[in-house]
Amino acid sequence: MKFTGTLVAPRIDFQRFRKALHDELMEQLSLAAFEWLNATADKIPQWSGASAATFLHLARRIGYTLNIQQAGVAPDRVSLGLRHGDGDFKINSDQGRYFFTYSTTLAHLIYNEFNNANISPDPTLFSRLLRPGPYHFQEKGRLAFLRVAAGVRLPNPFNSLKSKKIKVG
Repeated sequence: MKFTGTLVAPRIDFQRFRKALHDELMEQLSLAAFEWLNATADKIPQWSGASAATFLHLARRIGYTLNIQQAGVAPDRVSLGLRHGDGDFKINSDQGRYFFTYSTTLAHLIYNEFNNANISPDPTLFSRLLRPGPYHFQEKGRLAFLRVAAGVRLPNPFNSLKSKKIKVG
């Protein structure tokens, strides 16, 4: 007795799945950076614009509008903040690593992150702060990031299936 027929063998299209995975992780990374900036940069008091400008590198990377305003009597120190800040995406899709970075070397922002300069003044402080620290913006950013990260879901691999017909007989 001879049997004939057609079998359908499912296969995962890994290239299609990896593209879907990359696209999803980039979207979620951008959302995480957006929420991180909402929780951090927008909460930093502004006088000369230097502190807020440290966030500009990351903000520009995702198209986040960061309003920087100087007080009427303050010098424009946005360029100082840019020189002392850094932020970008670090992607290694082969290893599955998707993250963003932010860093600053702006001394008074670092000091005010952990201290109330009106109570224990920074040696460079020349006036009382209207909104003294501690800012704790790193912790606020961490919590915002974790809220986004908790909702990340990988793409459905079944959407990347293709079938191959095999004739038997």
